[in-house]
Amino acid sequence: MTALRCIAFDLDGTLVDSAPDILPALNQTLAQLGLAPVGLEQVQHWLGNGMLMLLKRALTGEMQPCSVDLQLLEQAKGYFIEHYHQTNGQHTVLFPGVKEVLSELSQSYRLAVTTNKPRQFSLPLLESLGIAPYFSQLVCADEVAKAKPAPDMLLKLAELEQLAPTQLLLVGDSENDIFAARAAALPVFALSYGYNHGQSIELSQPDLVLDDFRQLPQAIRQYVQEC
Repeated sequence: MTALRCIAFDLDGTLVDSAPDILPALNQTLAQLGLAPVGLEQVQHWLGNGMLMLLKRALTGEMQPCSVDLQLLEQAKGYFIEHYHQTNGQHTVLFPGVKEVLSELSQSYRLAVTTNKPRQFSLPLLESLGIAPYFSQLVCADEVAKAKPAPDMLLKLAELEQLAPTQLLLVGDSENDIFAARAAALPVFALSYGYNHGQSIELSQPDLVLDDFRQLPQAIRQYVQEC
């Protein structure tokens, strides 16, 4: 049997649907810069690589921006932070079953969040949704050298929890989660409903794909028995 001790969760697209709060903040930012607004589906495709990459994509309309005016980017960052502080948590909701599953899993495992969202937005969001008490650790992109898909956050979590990476399991929704887990040499489960740039998460080959968060406890029990 595997010595699974800690389960790490991505935030946006895994635990919460946050795009409805990010959209108005982003559009207010674009309006201040004299740029056209974008739609919810576009924002969902752009999410997953952190705040700066989201802004680069919004400013250029490109998924992989080649060049961005750094002064404009810094201006956009300031506007966005101001607006997102106002909208963060207003319309963000937990995906079905999240609170109940976290409550169940917390009886057997340490739980953590590893997210490309900055801490200044992540912690207030977890608190406003009533799930912050379930987590022993919160590791955010602005606290490590490199965000996901780099393994830095997962390796920092292992260090904080004094565990080997193999004693961790990551639950995410995007290729960035899969690549980060592989780089950190730990198993990873993926939810099919999240933000993955419009692509099927199965293409990134996680250890398991789930369509519903409520399937997670049984999947973990089976994983532990088989390892």
